[in-house]
Amino acid sequence: MARKKNKNAVMLYSVIVVVLLAGFFLYKSGMFGGKVQGKVTVYSIFQEEEARKILDKFKAETGIEYDILRLPSGEAVSRVQNEMARPQADFLMGGPADSHEVLKKAGALEAYVSPNASDIPDNMKDKEGFWTGFYLNPVAIGINEKRWKEKYGTAPYPQTFKELLDPKFKGEIGMSDPATSGTAYTAVASLAQVWGKEEMLKYMAQLLPNMKERPKSGIEPIQKAAKGEYTIGITFLGDQLKIKNQGNPIVSIVPEAAGYEVGGLSIVKGGPNTEAAKKLMDYMLTNEPGLLYSQSAYAVSVKPSVPVPQGGIDIKTTKYNKTYSLWTAADQRKALQDALKDLK
Repeated sequence: MARKKNKNAVMLYSVIVVVLLAGFFLYKSGMFGGKVQGKVTVYSIFQEEEARKILDKFKAETGIEYDILRLPSGEAVSRVQNEMARPQADFLMGGPADSHEVLKKAGALEAYVSPNASDIPDNMKDKEGFWTGFYLNPVAIGINEKRWKEKYGTAPYPQTFKELLDPKFKGEIGMSDPATSGTAYTAVASLAQVWGKEEMLKYMAQLLPNMKERPKSGIEPIQKAAKGEYTIGITFLGDQLKIKNQGNPIVSIVPEAAGYEVGGLSIVKGGPNTEAAKKLMDYMLTNEPGLLYSQSAYAVSVKPSVPVPQGGIDIKTTKYNKTYSLWTAADQRKALQDALKDLK
């Protein structure tokens, strides 16, 4: 009889240990109020290496796994819109805020005001929380100094967009396609706001003979200019500074009328894991991701507490278009892109 009682006691003790261990691991996985469960799916307009640096830190801090798909901003907008009936992503990371504004108006985004957004200026976030700014980045003319000297000697660098119409630059300029690239769209949208739509279209038609190519991705023109495939790349300043700080002979000019992006963050409405997306938004608006991104991409954080990185440029010292309106750019996006498609 005593032996039977001891056997029952051992069995009971074993069950208790198993239950406690199972409960501990379930807690750690988030099922019972610990860390948020599951995985967050991110469409990243950031370069993938920069996004992964941040997401790896997020995973280490929260235990939330991630999937990432890198897309140019135009493709990201189209994809999120096309998936509205059955969203596949939870979070949209980066790209000009006018792209996020387009998605807001389409009803594709979830409103969420993070408590960590309180110190971000009002003109760098949506007042209803459909998107929040993360960084600032103006459009710039990037020049390969070595190739310039070979082709143009000691001639002065172009300081304005209109100087790029000089016939001597035929086949020497790269600029991405405004239909797929937020970088190029920011450039043309700003010119339309300063000069008017018709003047901008006339300018782009005149610029085409000088352009070597119009790739999909905004960063490609400066990457190829750095390799010496052509002399000039029109891209965001941060991309140029990144290439320069990797040892390439790049000089940057931010001309008058140069628009700028407020790089945005947003949560996709109805995504597979909205709670994890909110956790990611909260994390993105702390100082650590801002520092990681600015030090890698050489953009300027929207948060006053994050300093301009070493090797970066405070855009307040440049001639960028301070009157540029990303809301106007969002409203005009389809009309301008449709008009630009007619240019050959």
